[in-house]
Amino acid sequence: MSSANSLFETNDLVLTKKILSVREHYDMEDRTGTKLGEADGNLFQLPAKFVVIDASGSERMHLEGKVLSFRNQFTFYDDARAELGTIKKKIVKLIGEEYWVERDGVEYMRIYGNFTEHDYQMEVNGVQVASIHKKWVSVRDQFGISITGEVDHRFVIGAMIVIEHTEVTERQSHQ
Repeated sequence: MSSANSLFETNDLVLTKKILSVREHYDMEDRTGTKLGEADGNLFQLPAKFVVIDASGSERMHLEGKVLSFRNQFTFYDDARAELGTIKKKIVKLIGEEYWVERDGVEYMRIYGNFTEHDYQMEVNGVQVASIHKKWVSVRDQFGISITGEVDHRFVIGAMIVIEHTEVTERQSHQ
């Protein structure tokens, strides 16, 4: 496995968020602690944007929020700035949170979860392909990501960054 591609080939990773930082920063490692990449975004930027880079420092993906939207929406771009897809949040859900990812305007993946418990399940065609769980005993916010099915890893990693950003931003605006 080449180090440049291992970020999107590893099925078990840990996403760690810096708590005190001038910008939103996430480190991505495999379960042994080997750094696979990182994502950076500015705290006060409209629209919100994130850049995902691999361990060699090459940009692998770009996430960009939509400024004027009825619902939270981010678009995923590959390293050549070609659009991969869009993640959107369901506006009204009585229990938990729900997102979906569209690729070429067609639903590709559903994400079900509970932000207060930090558990998310990702499904493609009704089959679970990934799960995310927050590690409660850690100095920094850590999320374990397990990819168990056939899915584009970029959507799983990008979705987790977007969900964490969206939920934290919404929680702060309600306080």
